[in-house]
This record gives sequence, C-alpha cells and structure tokens, in this order.
Amino acid sequence: MPNRDVHGPVGTASGGLYAVYMSYGQPLSHVMAEAAGGAVGGYAGGVLPDRIDVATHPGHRAEAHSMAITGTVGWIVRENLPEWQAALRSHADRFAVMRTQAESSLLQALFWIAEYFCRFVAGLAAGVLAGYASHLTLDFFTPASLPVI
Repeated sequence: MPNRDVHGPVGTASGGLYAVYMSYGQPLSHVMAEAAGGAVGGYAGGVLPDRIDVATHPGHRAEAHSMAITGTVGWIVRENLPEWQAALRSHADRFAVMRTQAESSLLQALFWIAEYFCRFVAGLAAGVLAGYASHLTLDFFTPASLPVI
C-alpha cells in the first residue's frame, strides 16, 4: 500500500514533469523555474490527501480521496490553470522589464526575485494538481481503492 515514502517522490516527479509540460515554449530559464515550483508543488500535492484524511485506520479514505469530489475540483483547477499561469507569467515579464530598467543593484535583485517567484508559483500550481492526481492514481490500484463519493 503506498505511503509517504512512495507518494512524496512520485508526486515530486509528477509535479515537476507536468510543470515542464505546461511551460512548453518558454525560454529554458523560465521552464527551470516552473519545474522547480512543480516539483515542490508535486510533493505537497502527493502527500496532501493523507494530510486531509488522516490515516487512523487502513480504510481511512474519505472526502480527500473521493473520486467525485476530487475529480470535480481537479477538473475546475485544470480548466483554469492555463489562465492562472498566463497571469503569473505576465507579472513575471513585467518584473523582468523593471529589472532591466532599475538603476540600483538592490532593485535589480528584488525584481529578479519577484520574477522568479511568479514563475515558481506558475509551476507550483501545476505541480500540486499533478501530485494530488498521482496520489489518487496510486491509491486507486490498492485493495481498498478509492471511495466514489
């Protein structure tokens, strides 16, 4: 039965890879920032269902493992993800322009941090979605499977 030792690494890989997929066409440095965010988000999403439905007994699965609830929420997030990522990338691009126009090295560094943070969060959003999905996929194939509701 998958546990944190499985869900964490699988979620990390799933999140990182999905963030790379969603950042297709971006410059390599942007893809790397989003992949880092995706890996962190993937880990978080990979362990999140068991944090919500605490494993007090082998059949602990409830709402956070429900196919109907998580499928609906997952679909809504997936439908809105490109728009959220586009907004974050737009903010990042503005910070990049501001960095090139800044006269002090301190402001340049702050704008770089803001730019990187926006790109990181764009990947983080994709990563949480993929990590959560990887958790449910792994649990689906256990003897207890997943509750429908």
